[in-house]
Formats: sequence, C-alpha cells, structure tokens
Amino acid sequence: MTQDNEAQELSFQPKLFTNATQKKAVTISELYKQLKKLSKELNSLEQETVDTQTLDAVTRQLLAPALLKHKEAGVVSYVTCCIADILRLYAPEAPYSDSEIKTIFNVFIDQLQLLGDHNNQFFPLREYLLTSLATVRTPALVAMLPDSEQIVSRFFTVLFGVVSPDQPHNIQMQILDVLQQLLEEPKTVAQDVIDVILLQFTRKRQQDNPTAHQLASDLANATADILQKYIYQYFNDVIVSASQLRADQMRNEGEAAAGQRRERAASMSNSLDDLRSAHYLILELNKSAPGTLLNVIPQLEEEMCVEDVDIRVLATGVLGEMFAEKGFTLAKRYETTWKTWKGRRADASPLVRVQWIEHAVSLYQHQPQLSRELNDFVVEKLSDVDEKVRQAACHSLGILEMSQSVQGAISESVVEALSERCKDRRSHVRSEAIISLAAMYSQVYEELEGGNVAARNKWGGIPSKIFVLRYINDPDIDSKVESILTGAILNFTKIKDDRSRCQRLLFVFSSLTTKARNGFFSYMQRQRDAIRLTDMYLELCGKQCSSATEESGSAIDQQIRLIIVKISTLFPEKSKVESALTQLAGLHDAEVYKGLRQTMDPNNDVKAVRKHQKSSLKRLSSLAPSLLETTAPIWKCVGLTTINRGLVPYLIEYMSSRFSSSSNAAQIASAAETILSYITNVFPEMLCSSSDALFDTAELGLDDVVTTEERLALMVRYAKAIPKSVPKSAELESQLASFVRAGSLRQAKYSAYLLTQMEGTESQCSILTGDMVDNLDNRHLERRSPSFAALSRFARYAPSAFSMYAERVSQYLVQSVLLDPLSDADMDDEPKDDEGMDTSDDSEWVPRESLDESGLVKVHAVKILTNWLAGMERQMLTRDNVQTVLGTLRQLVRNAGEMQQDRKTRTVHRNHLLLTAGSCMMKLASFAHFEKMLNTADMLAFSMLVQASCYEVRSSFLLKKLVPALVARRIHVRYIPAIFLVAYDVEPTLRDNIKHVVEQRLSQFRPTPGSPSVVEDSLCRFLYILAHHPDWDDSQPVATLELFAPYIEFYIGCVCMSQNVSLLFCYAGEIKTYQNRPVVDGINKQISNEVFTRRLYVLSELAQYLLREKSISSNWPVNVYPGKLALPTDIFEPLSDTDKVSVPRDPFLSPEFISRRAKTPAAARANANKRTRPKIAVSAAAAPTGEVADKSKIKRQRSLSGSRTRAKGKEPAPMDDESDVEDVEMSSVAETSDEE
Repeated sequence: MTQDNEAQELSFQPKLFTNATQKKAVTISELYKQLKKLSKELNSLEQETVDTQTLDAVTRQLLAPALLKHKEAGVVSYVTCCIADILRLYAPEAPYSDSEIKTIFNVFIDQLQLLGDHNNQFFPLREYLLTSLATVRTPALVAMLPDSEQIVSRFFTVLFGVVSPDQPHNIQMQILDVLQQLLEEPKTVAQDVIDVILLQFTRKRQQDNPTAHQLASDLANATADILQKYIYQYFNDVIVSASQLRADQMRNEGEAAAGQRRERAASMSNSLDDLRSAHYLILELNKSAPGTLLNVIPQLEEEMCVEDVDIRVLATGVLGEMFAEKGFTLAKRYETTWKTWKGRRADASPLVRVQWIEHAVSLYQHQPQLSRELNDFVVEKLSDVDEKVRQAACHSLGILEMSQSVQGAISESVVEALSERCKDRRSHVRSEAIISLAAMYSQVYEELEGGNVAARNKWGGIPSKIFVLRYINDPDIDSKVESILTGAILNFTKIKDDRSRCQRLLFVFSSLTTKARNGFFSYMQRQRDAIRLTDMYLELCGKQCSSATEESGSAIDQQIRLIIVKISTLFPEKSKVESALTQLAGLHDAEVYKGLRQTMDPNNDVKAVRKHQKSSLKRLSSLAPSLLETTAPIWKCVGLTTINRGLVPYLIEYMSSRFSSSSNAAQIASAAETILSYITNVFPEMLCSSSDALFDTAELGLDDVVTTEERLALMVRYAKAIPKSVPKSAELESQLASFVRAGSLRQAKYSAYLLTQMEGTESQCSILTGDMVDNLDNRHLERRSPSFAALSRFARYAPSAFSMYAERVSQYLVQSVLLDPLSDADMDDEPKDDEGMDTSDDSEWVPRESLDESGLVKVHAVKILTNWLAGMERQMLTRDNVQTVLGTLRQLVRNAGEMQQDRKTRTVHRNHLLLTAGSCMMKLASFAHFEKMLNTADMLAFSMLVQASCYEVRSSFLLKKLVPALVARRIHVRYIPAIFLVAYDVEPTLRDNIKHVVEQRLSQFRPTPGSPSVVEDSLCRFLYILAHHPDWDDSQPVATLELFAPYIEFYIGCVCMSQNVSLLFCYAGEIKTYQNRPVVDGINKQISNEVFTRRLYVLSELAQYLLREKSISSNWPVNVYPGKLALPTDIFEPLSDTDKVSVPRDPFLSPEFISRRAKTPAAARANANKRTRPKIAVSAAAAPTGEVADKSKIKRQRSLSGSRTRAKGKEPAPMDDESDVEDVEMSSVAETSDEE
C-alpha cells in the first residue's frame, strides 16, 4: 500500500460518559469539547481510505440515549453530525440495525425541523447535517426499512414546513435533493407523501409559503414519471368517490324525509367542495408540473360527459384554463379532449355553456392560434338562447386586453355579433355588450388613430354601432351609452387638455356613418331636453322655497310633480328617479341647486363643470346620502362634458384647416363644421367667446366657393340663435355686400341675412335691395337667382328696406315670373301623351342646387312673396297684400305646382314649386294671425301634399317641414291628421318615421293635464280628411271601404292602446251627433254637404268596427268613456235634436264589407294591400273639378307607377336640404339650409 493509500484511523477516542454503562454523560462543557474534536476528525476522514474498525467504539457510543436525548440542543446537533459522518464513512452499508436506523433518522428529522431558526448558534451544524444527507444520499437507507412510510412522510412534512423565502438557496436545493431521493429510492410512494406534496399546491399554502410551493413544483417536475400514477390515483379516488356520493344522494333525494334531505344537501355541498379542491389542484399542477397529469387529462375528458352538471362545469372550466395555459401543445397532444371540450358549447346546461364561453374567449388572450378555431363558436354563443350565456360572452370579450395578437385573433363576425347584443331584449346583456364594445374601442384607439387599415376595417365602426342604438329609444340603453360616451369612446375622463379632447371627438365623429351621426346628435339633443327640463325643475324649486302662500305653493308642487315625471322618463329606474327628485325638491338647498345649474351652464368649460358636479354632489351626500346613487346619473346626464365651450376654438381652427397637407384634413374639417353647426343650433352660447374667430373675414376670402358657403352657413346659424350677434366690422360688411352682388346663390342669401343682423347696416340693406329690384327683369344677367335669394332675406329680415319696393316686386313676381309663359318655353322638348300631359319620368326631380335658372327664380319668387308677408308687422298688413300671397300659394298647392290649371309647367319645376308653396304656407300657419286666414279648404289641400306623387316632395315636406313643426308646436294641431295619410306610402321608412314620431313625441302632448293627447283628439279630424279625400267613390262603397280601412288601421297602430281604446271608440261614435260643416272655397264643390255627412257616418262606424277588431285581437276591454267629448266646430256642426231624430237607424257600414273582411284573415289582408292604393296614386293635391279633374286623376295614376318603380328599383334621387336654417333637425344638422 502506497503512502497515498494508507488506511486512515480515528486517532481520537472521546470520553463521553462518566462510566462504562453509558447512562450518564460527562459534564456539558467537557461533552462539547469531546464532541467538537470528534466531529472535526470524522469530517476529515475519507470514505475510501478510512479504517472503519477504528470507528466501531464511537459508532456504538453515539447511539446512547444519554446523547441522542440530551437536554442540550447543541449536544444532539453535534451527535447527529457525527452519526451522519459515520454513515458516510461506512457507506454503502450502515453499522446499525433497522431499528437503530429508524431511531437515527427520527433524530435527524428533529434536527432538520430546527433549520427554520437561522440565528441559532447551532444552525451550521444542522445545515451540515442536511448537506451530508443530500450529498451522501443517506436517505436511501430509509427506503430499505420494512416500514419506512412513516419516516418518509415525516421527512416531507418537516422539510416542506421549514423551507422559507429567506433561506439560502443552497439549503433549498439540498432539501429538494433529499426529498427527491426519498421518492426515487422506495419502490412505492406512500399516500401520505402524495398528500403532503399536493398540499403545497393549495391556494392557502401558496399564499402562506410560496417557497414551499416552488419546492413542490421543482420536486414534481424532477420526479414526474414517478408521481404520475400516484397523482392520477389520488384524483381518481377523490373524484370518483365524490361523484358516486352525489349520484347516490341525487337518486335517493325524493325518498328522503325533510331532515334527511337537509343532511344530504349538506353532504352534497361538501362533496362538491372536495371536487372543486381536487380540480383546483389539477389546475395548479398544470401550471407548475404538467408532466404529472399525463393520465389525469383523459379523466377530465370523461367528466365532461357525465350526467352531473356540477362536475361537467368543473371539468369544462379546468380544461379551459389548461388549454389557455398550455394551449396549442396540449390541444395537439390530446386532440380528442380538445374536440370534446369544444363540443361543450352545445351542452344542455347553460351553466356549462357559460363556463365554456368564458374560457373560450380567454383563449384570444392566451392562445390566439387556438382561438381562431373558435370564432364561429363565439358568434354562436353571443346569440345563445339563454341570457346568462349571452351576458357571459359579452362580459368575457369586454375584459380582454387588446394586444396585437388579440386584435388579429378576433374576427369581424365576432364584433358584429357583439354589436347585435347591444340591442338584446335583456337589459343586463345590452349593458355588458355596450360596455364591452366601448372597452375594445378604447384599447384599439391608438391603432385606429395611427391609420392601421386592418384595424379600422374591424374596429373603426364600433362608435357607429353604439350610436345607432339611439334609434331604439330605450332609457336603459340611452343611459348606458351616455355613461360610456365620455369614458371609453371619447376618453374625456383621462384627457386633460381641450385640444386633445377636440382631436379625439373629431376622429370619432368623422368615422361615424350618417345614421350614427344622427344618433350621436340625438344623444346630445336628449341631453339638451334633460337640461331644459332640469332648468324648469330648478326654477320651480326656487319658487317653491320663496312661495308666500299655501295656495301658490300647492300650484308649484303640482308643476314640480309634472316636471319630475317628464325627467324620470329619461332614466331606466323611473320610479326611483321620481322619488329622489321629489325628495331633492324638499331639501330647499340653494347650494345643491346652484351646483346642478352650473353643471349644465354652456358658458362653463369642462374643468368648471366637473368642479360644480363634485361640489354639489358632495353637498348632497352630506344632506341626504340616500339620494346620491339615484341622482348622480342626473348630474352626469346634464353635465356639459361632451360638447363644451372649451372645444369651440379648436373646432373653428380645424374647420379652417381643410386645405392643410394632412391626408384627412378635409374629413376632419367637415366633422368640425358639422359639430359646430350643431352647437350653434343647440348651445349657441358656447360660441360667444369665439365669435371673432367665427366671423374672421380671412376665411371668407378663399377661392373655394363651397368652403365659403359652409362658413357663411355656420355664421347664419349662430346669428339666428343669438339675434344681432354679428360683430360690426366695415371689412366684414364690405365682404358680405360683395357676396350679395356677385356671389353664388348660397353666398348671396347667407350674406344678405347676416347684413340684416349687423348693427348699423340699414342703409346698406336699402341700397342692395334697390339695386336688386332694379335688375329683377334684366334677362341679360347670367344668373338672377342669387339676387332673388338675397331679396327673399331682405323681405323677411329688413322689411323697412323692402317695403318701398314691395308692391312693384310682388306684381312683377306673380305676373312676370310665376305666370310668365316664356319661362317654360323648353316644355316643348318634353315627351307628351295624347292629351298633352307630361310623361317624362327622368325630369321628375333634381336636387335644388341642380335646378336650372328658370326653376330657381320661380322657387325664390314664391319665397320672396311669403317672406314679405311674414316680415311685415301685423298692423301694416293689407287685404290686398294677404290675398296676393295666400292666393298664389293656394293656386300652387291645389294645382300641384301650377299657377293655372291649363298651364303645362315642367314636371321638375312643378314639383319644386309645390314643395316650396306647401312649406311657405306652413310657415305662415305658424303665425297666429295668418293661421286664422287659412280655411278648411287650405287644410285639406295642405294635407294632400303628404301624398304627392313625387317621393322627394312628400318625404321632404313630411319629414323636414311638417313633422318638425308639429313636434316643436309651431303650427296648429289641426295639421296632425295629415301625417297619417302616409299609410299607403311605398316607402316603409316614411311610415316607420311617422309611427316613431307619434309614439315618442306627439302622443306626449296634452292641452291640459289629464286631457286627451293631441293625436287622440285628431281622430275626428283625420276621419274628416278621409271623407273629403279625392279617392272616395260613393258608387263603389265596398271597394272604397277596403281602400280607406288601412288608413284608419295605420292610425290605430300608431295611437291606440288599451288605455285609450275606449276614448277613441267614443270619439268615433260622437261624429254621428254632428254633421259636416260646409267648406268655403271647397275642393269638391259638386258634392253636397249631405254626401260628406254620410261619408263621415260611414267612417265613424268603420273606425268603431276596426277599433273593436283591434280590441278583440289584443284582448282589450272597450268600456264606456266617462268623459264628455266635443268635436272641433271649424269642421263639424252639432246636430239639432230634430236632426238627430232624422238620422237613419240602419247601419251605415256595408254588410258586404263586414262579411268579406270576416272571411279574409288579417295576414292575407296585409299581403293583399301591400301599401298600394287601388284607385289612384299618391295625389299631389286635391283633385280639381270637371274635365281637368279627370285628366289630373289619369296623370296621378300614371305618376304612381313611376313612383313605385323608382322606389323598388333604384334609390330615390338625393334630396337637397329644404330645411330652414332655424328649423334644422337632428337628422339633418350637418346639411346646409337652402330654404327660408
């Protein structure tokens, strides 16, 4: 043996005991000294060269109980280190028996349990013990013990218990080594060990000791092939046991007594908790050690197909999270499991489907490559029959983080399906869908703003999809849209400066469709309505505080209640809002009222609005905390944070930058102009501080005519909103005068109006008026229409300048323009029929701006006459003046745009003149003194405009003139029945618009509280119009009734409800106590008054018959109306008692009509009608008499064919905006007015 390989001997033989019995150790100080020296020498010996015989004595001494159980912890620590070295030196054999090894390892474990005390003086000894166990693989000795499970289990329990985040990393690695050896060496792994390992994956354990969780993860990954079968067995036992228990309990549920059922319910709940815990562990293992679940995933697949719904829910959710975690790899490895999981979307239980859709949508976030397979399925679930599934689908999409990969994974069909859910019949589904769409848009906005074409195609339409929801007119939807408008869509809550707010608003607005823009403005108009009502409410609250008498206070209380009812209709929880506003009125707190008023003050900027919102709500919370939740939406609704004064300067700036180099400058400028136009109409006060920029003459000096016209139009809107607000400027006055003399038609008329609104321009207006009058008959001028348009403005708004020329101008316009045969000389070129009637269809209509010079001159001639009359003070009116204008308008309206019945004006001119004359007549009807001059014949002729043969005439007159005037209450309610004549219109949009207006606006108007609404009161007037309708044929009673029944059915469909059917029935019956009042200057003079009266009685019974039919089909009771009704005396005469007796008792309604109607189902009647009128088309005016009347009827019948062909075949010709600037509605706010 060489020197290097000489055997090492233990030279030190310690004296550890006082005697040979080894029952008593030496003194502690001596014992420490001996053990330290022994430990040091044992540590220096090498396993390969040591002479183990020299260790025998020490080996036995160290096992003495006096040492292993010594009261001094340090002694035991030294002893265990020495034993660990002896085991190292004897390896691979151990110099101890099995029982001794068991004792030794229990002492080892006791020492390892103290590893948590890092500051202990003996910690290095315990660390040394751990290192020795790990490096020498001493735990292998435990595996050879016959009953090692208890020791192994204790090892795992202790080591997982002592590991902590503040331990050195090498200690954690050594613990991992020891535990790994304890799993690898034994042939089997005890269940207790598996339990200890899995315990580390529980949620509580992860929170309490994340280091232990990480240790378990590392251990499971290192020994996955060993743990697979044991983990599978664990979950199988838990899941099968719990499932079997639940199945047995469910099977025996019906047979158990009440007490037993409660016990079984508790037991089922416990078993479900066990299942949840087991499935949670599966998820955690999948995250940390997926290799251990090789056999568990097929088990989950089986769970998805069991009968127990709770188990299917758990399995579907767990696998969904696993696919999200491991994604493509897991799906490819377990293709059948992936397929089965996708099939759970059609599970019979909505709970499973909810679980499925939540996790399917999450795959967009975590595994985009998988989610593309699911787009169609997500669309399917967005339309699921169960509302909870639809809501879950919407919510899940809303919480996604819209990264580039997520944006690419979601298909356009998903976005479309989500937008459809915004109209869901369930409010909570709608709410989630709206919030989700808005959240998506907010996250992708930067991509959209950056010009990403793909993003714009997919996401750019979201604001449009949201704003068109306004057409549903549901308070719940409206409130939700308003809540997200300044948030996710416009992001005004985060954007701090006005310029950035303006940019965001313009970008969003410019992306909107026409319908969505109307919806956006409608939301703003809704806010305006809320502000108006709230202002009235605050005014009354102030009066209530200062009311001196009890009587006046009671009247104010009644008014407050009425206003509160109106305000509450704007919000989803109507009753709560009513109660809250009533209590708010009772607070009498001026500070709260002032704060609310300042919130909706258009003179405040966003910062001030929000300041007042917060301060007043804070004050309210201190006074009445219970009101805060309900009233806060009111503060938000009326708060001017979307459209605000601070945006106006930047809107004007962007409107003026249409010629910049930016690619979308023109689009942004157009959007800015449209929004400014809306502001001038609704909140003109916001422009006051920026009026100098608005009237900047530099913007009027541009060469672009259209741009100048639009700028002038905006100025006009502002000037109309705030009279005499045009700033006085010599440069501006000169520029406007030049436009009047040499500008385009729109430039001339806008400039003329602006001059009338500027202080000190009376002489300028007189000079310009004189110049234009002198050139009225100058046919050498290239264009006379601009002068005519400007003159119509001077006639209305500068009457003193126009009055000196009025007689001359009016005579010239009537005789030389409207009756001038030369102006229609080109009529010879139009095709005629055998009777000389115009048969051209192509020239039926052109937009106003495309009308030829002759037509424009005629149109503005009619306007000049009307504005002359409207501009005159009442005391200055003469009979001749009124007769000249009203006579002209009557001729044009009654003769379908012709001044004389035997004239043959071009069709396109005739249609424009008809529309203009009807609009002008309605303008005069808005003046009380002129309304009295319009007789019943005028009303009847006026009503027939709704059935003009030209679609553009009737739609423009109806939607842009008549309906807005009725809604704004500018004209008498006797014109309301005319709107129901659209019953036969070939364009369904007209009928739908009228139905919407009647239901949402006109039905709310009542002359006095509790009285019939204006549309209920209009039934008798409507039947009167039908009795005088030119389509009535007394020679064919049954055919006539079948023709007129749809009119009344349309009225009933718009107006009738269970609450008012008795009132309408009574109104219809009351007609038979009256007779027709003869019409002065009547249309059908050849028909006697008795015939009209009989027609009224027939219509009375027809209306009652149809009302009864509606009541039966709707299961409504028709009771006797308790009130007393009176019919309008301008068209009805009460019957005397003698006349009432002479009224025939026999029914006026044809029995044949009733029989035929009873035999024809309602659906068949609807299909048969198809909105076509069997006799004539839609008549432009009431039929003339005699031979010409017959020709007119032939002409109208031919026009119907053309009108229907156009409506069904191609789109109607684009309409110009016939709206008055001051009458521009929400739907046409962006258009520029062409009519005064």
